[in-house]
Amino acid sequence: MLEKRGLIEGFYGIPRSFEERMSMIGFLSDIDMNQYVYAPKDDPYHNVKWREPYPDEKLAEISELASLSKNKGVDFVWAIHPGQNLIDFNLYEEEIDKLFTKYDSLHKAGVTSFALCMDDIDRDLAYEQREFHLRLVKDILKKLKSYENEKLLFVHPWYNSAWIDEKGEEYFKLFRNLDNLEIMWTGYDVVVPITKTSQERFTEISQKEANIWFNWPVNDYLRDRIFMEIFEFYDSSEINYKSILTNPMNQAELSKISIYQIGEFAKDPAGFVPIESFKRALGYIDEKVASELFIIADSFFASGVYDRFEDKKYREDYEIGLAYRQKDFEKVKSLIDKKLVAIDSYFKNRTNDKLYMEVKPFFTSLSYLLAAVKAAIDKDFKKASSLYEKCGECKVKIYKEFSLDTIEYRKVKTSRVLMKIYEELMEEVEK
Repeated sequence: MLEKRGLIEGFYGIPRSFEERMSMIGFLSDIDMNQYVYAPKDDPYHNVKWREPYPDEKLAEISELASLSKNKGVDFVWAIHPGQNLIDFNLYEEEIDKLFTKYDSLHKAGVTSFALCMDDIDRDLAYEQREFHLRLVKDILKKLKSYENEKLLFVHPWYNSAWIDEKGEEYFKLFRNLDNLEIMWTGYDVVVPITKTSQERFTEISQKEANIWFNWPVNDYLRDRIFMEIFEFYDSSEINYKSILTNPMNQAELSKISIYQIGEFAKDPAGFVPIESFKRALGYIDEKVASELFIIADSFFASGVYDRFEDKKYREDYEIGLAYRQKDFEKVKSLIDKKLVAIDSYFKNRTNDKLYMEVKPFFTSLSYLLAAVKAAIDKDFKKASSLYEKCGECKVKIYKEFSLDTIEYRKVKTSRVLMKIYEELMEEVEK
């Protein structure tokens, strides 16, 4: 069993609500996961306003999160990111005082574990300032000796092996001999499966065990999609890393399906059976409609991790795609009807309202696309086109990329397999 098993709220997009965070902490405890890292990219007081104190009401919320976590046996870690509104190393003493003041205010509010994020910053500049980064980490480690937890979780600029060059290796070496420093690592790239060799690479250059930041099921790079995937994205049940933190989707409730599976894997990698864990996760999230969710799910296999995992057993709309390639159009229509019935049954019988609100535009869009494909098979192209246009009416609320608060309503996307089939069938109209 991994020492730490949990979640890092580290995605870009609309931050979690207080209620969603409280629910997530309770969920982690329910499934025997034990760490919650608070590092939302779009909380300005974690990020661009790191020098400023939290408003009283926000600090009170974090205090409640920390208190609930303690009661539930979950290690609540608050992270600061002085990298995107970059710490001024020419005014280091003033800047470190501001950082420690921020830590102290959170410690007083009940936070006992801390993290430092320096990810997604200019790596050339980070290399030039590497000695200052080392000084910063050392000073924070000294500071943490006055708190309950002396360990510092550190996300640095070279957090995956694809970016490691000579500068990255030299940067890594600076931190090799620091006790109580836990370094995060996403693997051989940013959004990738868990591989044994990528962890070996980390150990080679750091002389430490990796703490995995697993970018799944996070969807901030595909904000118009959701993922309902079966966790099979690892090449070995042999654990050569220290901990795993999964980065969730913008959809908090739906993310629990993935987190549940990671939790079971982290407790017993050798005994983990992906499909059985997935079914249990669906039952946990909404037992009454678990079978419907199972039928619907493979229309939402599209994450970067899914695409990069070569040995997939479970594939996006595999049965429909196979029947279509075999030109068994009656079977295609039968499989479409099965999904349409499942979606209708889900909408009528679901009991988890939070999940329903998150998936509604996606499931609705999928139902229109399914019906459009069926109409196109029957050569009713006018009906197919009309149904397909309705897909565009289904939208999801997001933060626009590269903004901290610009709201946008974006047309959702669903099955790529069905989309391709629809496009091929509709080509006949143009002939």
